[in-house]
Amino acid sequence: MSRRATGRATGRRLRAAVFGIGVGAVGLAGCSSASITPDSTTVVYAALGAGVANPGSTVATVDARTGATGRPVTVGTLPAALALVPGAAQELLVTVKAQNELVEVSTSTGRVTHRVTVGLEPDAVAVTPDGATALVADFGDNTVTAVRLSDFTVTGTVAVGHQPVAVAVVGRGSLALVANFQDGTLTPITLAALTAGPPVPVGPSPNGLYVTGDGATALVTGFQTSTVTPVALPSLVPAPAVALGANPTGIDGQARSPVAWVSGGDTVTPVVASTGRPGAPIAVGAPAQCVASAPGAVVWVCTGNGTLVEVDTARGRVVRTVTVGGLPAAAVVAPRILRS
Repeated sequence: MSRRATGRATGRRLRAAVFGIGVGAVGLAGCSSASITPDSTTVVYAALGAGVANPGSTVATVDARTGATGRPVTVGTLPAALALVPGAAQELLVTVKAQNELVEVSTSTGRVTHRVTVGLEPDAVAVTPDGATALVADFGDNTVTAVRLSDFTVTGTVAVGHQPVAVAVVGRGSLALVANFQDGTLTPITLAALTAGPPVPVGPSPNGLYVTGDGATALVTGFQTSTVTPVALPSLVPAPAVALGANPTGIDGQARSPVAWVSGGDTVTPVVASTGRPGAPIAVGAPAQCVASAPGAVVWVCTGNGTLVEVDTARGRVVRTVTVGGLPAAAVVAPRILRS
């Protein structure tokens, strides 16, 4: 997964009003732990929680090769965001919004290994490239919490703007960026000192954040304005917003790719990573709630119909649709499976 935001709480609340979904996450119907085999090379994880009306408590697992679903992992009420820890073990981090926790799941056993209390309503998480620190955006506290992953200990908090919904780490890990939904700003954080710099205006309701692999550009999606705003790094100078065809709900991409992918409406749209210029959208057949990019010409889209949709981006078409039994709020693709 790229170093971008995985949580977009306020955007999800707005979509819940439009589509009539609070968070209908339930157990995975018809799933079997035997359906994902140890020789699988890639798994898609989906956090089955998207609101407060009917909160879910699990992370779904899908074999990206076969589309088979595996045994879900119970993590707590309202899993909102996901991130992978770099390294051989590839632990999975999950923000559990209703319990104000960050949870670690072992990708070799499929079990929760650590929990720590963070700020109020944790809605996004990013990890430094060295795998040492997780940064959690606390939507309800207007803070970012730093967690040392070696012992799962909170090492500090820093105040940012109102309703932080997205967080990303830049380059080698000296700087992080936080999108503040209510303020329409981007807050830079110097990680060595855990101090926030002056906020950067990026337009109304920023709800997603993606940083290019070269660390030269941040793309900030604006839910209310249906735009993406490129921000030059490290100068933090925003360019004019670029119009998209629908309200964006997520953004992701691969580190070396010139293209990022934006979910919104019932489509996923490629955008030039350096400029935000959009290409032709690809229809996914259902309200697109989030997007996770995979190696190769593939993205997975979470939908409001309780499915994950695999998209072949080279051919511009849907490959398969997998029912996960709840409403996915976030997804990530990893070259490792959860074993029962």
